[in-house]
Amino acid sequence: MRANHHRPSRPRTGLLILLAVISLSAISPEAMAQNRETALLNRIEQQMLDDEIARRLQDHRGQTFGEQLTLDYGASLRFGLAKIDNANFQPYGLRQYEANVYLQATAAGGHRVFGNLRFLYSQYYNSDNSNNGWLDPIGNRYWYQFDLSDWQQSNEGAVGEFDFNIRAGRQFITWGSGLVWSNDLYGVKMRADWDALTIEGLAGVSARSGLYDFDVSRPNYDTDTNRHAYAIRGQYRISPELAPFVAYFIQRDHNSDNVVLPFFGATEFKYNSEYLSFGTDGSIGNQFLYTLELCHESGTGYSTPIISPVGPIQTEENIDAWAGILNMAYLLRDDQLTRIEATLGFGTGDGDRISSSGTIGGNWPGSPDNAFNSVGYINTGLALAPSMTNLLMARVGASTAIPVNPRRPDDLRVGADFFVFGKTTVSAPISAPSTPSRYVGWECDLKVDWRITSDVSFNFRYGLFVPNGGNPGPIDQVRQFVYGGISYAF
Repeated sequence: MRANHHRPSRPRTGLLILLAVISLSAISPEAMAQNRETALLNRIEQQMLDDEIARRLQDHRGQTFGEQLTLDYGASLRFGLAKIDNANFQPYGLRQYEANVYLQATAAGGHRVFGNLRFLYSQYYNSDNSNNGWLDPIGNRYWYQFDLSDWQQSNEGAVGEFDFNIRAGRQFITWGSGLVWSNDLYGVKMRADWDALTIEGLAGVSARSGLYDFDVSRPNYDTDTNRHAYAIRGQYRISPELAPFVAYFIQRDHNSDNVVLPFFGATEFKYNSEYLSFGTDGSIGNQFLYTLELCHESGTGYSTPIISPVGPIQTEENIDAWAGILNMAYLLRDDQLTRIEATLGFGTGDGDRISSSGTIGGNWPGSPDNAFNSVGYINTGLALAPSMTNLLMARVGASTAIPVNPRRPDDLRVGADFFVFGKTTVSAPISAPSTPSRYVGWECDLKVDWRITSDVSFNFRYGLFVPNGGNPGPIDQVRQFVYGGISYAF
């Protein structure tokens, strides 16, 4: 039976609880938490790999025409070990073995082709996590890029007033601050600059590996996600201190139309959303930087299915949600390149929901969905790692270099972040296990990045989350995250 648009009256409390239990029987709390944990681990590993890729790409900027007729290749080996607390706050481990092969070709100044094959094997232990095995596909990054300013610099000796850049292929895209999209994409991203005006465009399809869908109740959410993205963004730089922008992002759900589930029969998971963002960024002096983004989410999504005397009922409802992020950074300009950072963020939630982002256990039939959901990513820590749905967050952090090598003063870098978490709507859930109050808890994260030699790097991450006390069971336990990895690149 396909979904219909009959709007039932609200059930009594006892029936609501019974139906909630039936709904959540389709997905386990462990599965919901493992979604966040596995996605976070993959993101940490990918970020370290992307830093290495950026160093390789940076080496070839600004070269002359003759020098840029080059072919560069290399490889790296990496071993990572993590200890994580699961949904029941019980520790389990993960070993990751990784090998990467890189190939870069540059020609005529502005033309560049890049490819990266990634062979990543994950091995969980002391855990019922079933994500053991090879990452698929092994093609991690491959794209073609044309940069007009690079071409002009190499061929004409100077850049013009108009600049144009286009990159097409499988690439990592962070749109704006990352609230809306921060993930792999098969697609095209373009940017045009003229005087103080910048126009950006984006079109693409979500990639499989590394993308864990926000709807964890949908079958194959962690291996088969098909969402299409289309976006445009305009920004005008009035002064160094003020550069307002407006952006519109469209997400279209091309996953299976409906799936037959126990109890509910044919269930719709379709979630089509649009995001209107506006804000500004800039610098105050040469040391203070900031970015502000507010985002309104609209569109349609399907409610949680319920069982009624006339059969399963599921309705298509409007989405009306908000999120916002303010990032600030102060650069000390000292020899250690010290940075002090702060973040304030929020996302709205929905009191109807039992699951913050899933269709099963999600929005109740007959009411708008006020929970903000997207394929974006904002740094919300390592141990709890909630999404922005129904979240209030404050973060203060700092990082600095320890000069162990006078020739490379930034080789050893240490940092720390402190988070405080709360709920926008007390009656609504967040994406991680939490106490039934507005204050969720606090977290402290530590990080170390040490480039021991030009070829060998060591990375360490530690997160400690302390929840709001006064609640029985595992939800009131301290949660920890520990990760260490070493890599050799040549």
